[in-house]
Amino acid sequence: MNSAPVLYGPDNRPLRQSGAAPYGSHEVSRLAGGLRGSLSNWFVSRNSEHSERAERQTIADRAEDLAANDTHAASSIDSIAVNSIGTGLIPQSRPNAKVLGWSEKQVRDFQTQAEWAWHIWQQKCDAAGRLAFWQNCLVAVRTLLVKGEFFRIPLMVTRPGKIFSFVLQSVDPLRIYTPSDLSEKSNIKDGVEFGEHGIPKAFWVANPKGGFINNDLSSKDFTRVLAAAGHRPGMIHTFISKSEEQARGISILAPAMKFFKDLNDYLDFELVGAIIASSFPVFIETSDPYGTADSFDNSVNNNSTKTRYQETSPGSVMYGNANEKPHILKSDRPGNSFDSFVERILRAIGASIGMPYEVISKDFSRTNYSSARAALLEAWRVFAVYQKWMVDGFCQPVWMMVLEEAWLRGMIQLPKGSPDWYDAIFAYTRASWTPPRKGHVDPLKEIKAHVLAIQNNISTLAAVTAETGQGDYESNLEQRARERGMEKEKDIVPPGGVKPENVKAENTNTKEPSDNG
Repeated sequence: MNSAPVLYGPDNRPLRQSGAAPYGSHEVSRLAGGLRGSLSNWFVSRNSEHSERAERQTIADRAEDLAANDTHAASSIDSIAVNSIGTGLIPQSRPNAKVLGWSEKQVRDFQTQAEWAWHIWQQKCDAAGRLAFWQNCLVAVRTLLVKGEFFRIPLMVTRPGKIFSFVLQSVDPLRIYTPSDLSEKSNIKDGVEFGEHGIPKAFWVANPKGGFINNDLSSKDFTRVLAAAGHRPGMIHTFISKSEEQARGISILAPAMKFFKDLNDYLDFELVGAIIASSFPVFIETSDPYGTADSFDNSVNNNSTKTRYQETSPGSVMYGNANEKPHILKSDRPGNSFDSFVERILRAIGASIGMPYEVISKDFSRTNYSSARAALLEAWRVFAVYQKWMVDGFCQPVWMMVLEEAWLRGMIQLPKGSPDWYDAIFAYTRASWTPPRKGHVDPLKEIKAHVLAIQNNISTLAAVTAETGQGDYESNLEQRARERGMEKEKDIVPPGGVKPENVKAENTNTKEPSDNG
């Protein structure tokens, strides 16, 4: 048996042979994992199976209170909701022509039928009969931000005057939790019943008498809603997942919730202090205890001592006559650092929710074009995440169910030789979703950039139209064709343009420059 080679160090002495450490290689100790210095009291607490729901509900309650009563929290929620959803995410049918074996005309015919069916359904999509689909999305994303999640139950309801039976029933997230008699079941976590591989199997929805929700309700006071019924979802549950085994959503306000509350209290106290300071009277001191006694009311306290008082209006002056001496009461609040302090807190709050200071405060007074555009681009990246999450987790499944019912009702006719609907359902129901219009910081610069991108094949008309929220580029081209036809008919020259009938002539008469100049 050969022995291991002997290695020598720089001092010509044999080096100690190294072997495998009993628990793997030993690395340097990291301060982040130690209990030294200022980290000596840093102990992280983790929720138990039973405390998780209580903490989540407390966060949701506090977030709802902030969204209702805190100006900056309300601004944050509304800014994300309005810019992410606004007047709705608009679907454009994009069936996969290669998979389906369709011609371009067959694709356009299907798109027209599918989008018309959607137009009919979306106006009366709410089970309660109140919301159109864009309004439903706006409420959903707002609930997603405040409570961390939203729930919708797809139902089939037949009503007079309705073409479609499919509707969406909204469910408050606080109604979904584990019944008291099922709290020991390991496969039910915070109202979600899981199956194999962690897939949601059912949801337990509290339905108590009188509507009062408490922790003592048993399973007889709940409705068990299946997560899926065949190929269709039985419950649509959407939340921003930030960990691998997360079962429920958490409010976006949670990381900075203390900042929101403390800043709101601080501003309230400063405002009250300013009101009091502006109401301080000027009091004139006198050595004559009876000089103004007749103008005061008398009050007797429990010790039978007389207390003289008088209500004064803001800014009033009181005279004591003989030996008078003025005392002006003043307040030095807020201090000179008030604006910078509030701005710093708002920037920290904005960082926690991914929003720049300008969007939360609605203050663009100290920004130039470059900084304003940078702030808005950063915000739009966040908006795009919420849009994508809404599309994949809510809008696209709903689109598929609408088109399925439209096909079953004969509102969508498939070309002869097409695959069966259920064999190619994903090819039939492929769609793109147009977000709300972004707007421009400097329209001229940005439109020129889009034109150059299209001319140099960096972008497409469809991509630019979708990015700017200008609807469907195909519909836009059809509309422009109609407008050009009317311009030609009425002999109108567009501003900065030429008559439509002269475009071809100009192109024909234009010669390419020769190499010789």
